[in-house]
Amino acid sequence: MQNNNLNQNDSFREWGKNPSSVSDEQWQSLIRSNPDKKKIMQTKHQIRSWAVMAMLILGEAIVVGGCGQRGGNRDDVRAVNDTLARDSSTFEPKPKSGIDGALLANERSMWKYDKTKSVFVKASGDASAPYQVNLRAMPKGTKIGFAEGMATLAFSYSINKRLYELADELGFEVVYCDNNNRSDQAIACAELIAQQKPDFVLESNWQSGAAAAVMKVFDDAGIPVVTIDVVHPNAVFLGADNYVSGLIAGQAAAEHAKSKGRCDDVSILVGINPSEGEAANERLTGFIDGVQTVCGVLSADRIYEELINAGTTDQALTVATDWLTAHPDAGFVLATTIDDARSVGISQALTQSDREGVAVGIGCDEIGIAATRVSVEKNNFLGSVAYYPEKYPDYAISLAADILEGKAIPQEVHLSHKFLGINQINYDYPAK
Repeated sequence: MQNNNLNQNDSFREWGKNPSSVSDEQWQSLIRSNPDKKKIMQTKHQIRSWAVMAMLILGEAIVVGGCGQRGGNRDDVRAVNDTLARDSSTFEPKPKSGIDGALLANERSMWKYDKTKSVFVKASGDASAPYQVNLRAMPKGTKIGFAEGMATLAFSYSINKRLYELADELGFEVVYCDNNNRSDQAIACAELIAQQKPDFVLESNWQSGAAAAVMKVFDDAGIPVVTIDVVHPNAVFLGADNYVSGLIAGQAAAEHAKSKGRCDDVSILVGINPSEGEAANERLTGFIDGVQTVCGVLSADRIYEELINAGTTDQALTVATDWLTAHPDAGFVLATTIDDARSVGISQALTQSDREGVAVGIGCDEIGIAATRVSVEKNNFLGSVAYYPEKYPDYAISLAADILEGKAIPQEVHLSHKFLGINQINYDYPAK
């Protein structure tokens, strides 16, 4: 008969004798009575691992020595073998096809802008090859419209800063408006910019629900558009390789868990925001897949989604804290969101709640860079997958020049990415 009031030492001995003898309810009782919850959860994980090793040794002895030569529970051995088979099963990542803004290389077409109809039309050429940036001086008097995503966001600021540098270098005028990450403001900005008759627009509306209304303004005005990270009708998509960047983030997080022997104790938390579009949310699909390529297939009850739609660290901190409170048995948490600001919020929640796990940022803007410079042991932020937002304007202005010169361009242009942790960040972003 099991004792539901096992103390810590008794529990440890019991696990060593028979790993199946201590129930989850008993562990929960021990955790609640121990003030150092983080330590006791680590101990639980270690004891499970020791028990598995003992069972494997026992199972091997049965096979080698012959039936009946060593004692042991064959059901326990089979259960461990089943667990190991499940944990070591390979997971093959497979991005979805047919998603605008996340088209596979063989699904993309070349486009040309038809000025007479104010539409992009298919053109001949290979759209699967990486786009080559070719910056050059613009004709005198060229106006470039820029509807900024959200001026107070670090990622957006990096784009803004580089665009104005290029304006000085290449001789074009910027017609500016801040969308402030709001649908109504994005439409108002489109109208304001269109009234000033720019030759081309770089649109950073991140509210997919406003995409059609925004583009109607520019289509009616006959202005070609390149959009950043969110698909708009009749506009060239410029942005992340969403699935791949998420895959990289997930693999980095899982390698960290694996290095600590925690793959069998992982839970995934992703902060979703459907309003930013299906393509952007492929980052989260990639993250989930990336974790499983390293740690093996996870059951559905170890993968969680929470809505984090304000685009702020504060909201992410609140949502993640509530989630952690509601899931005390989540184990080693691996988390991400659509960007750095929200991922930092989750890492703060992990730290403040004294929970195990890490968050990985996506974007590597100033917020992500600053968090990456701090040891993960102090802030639970492992690093960020670099999107290099400061490079977006180079691609956009090169595309603008091609479009205005009547050249064919890919309907989607995706940037390359890599994970930057504390040991890599200063190579790409030297400390000032």
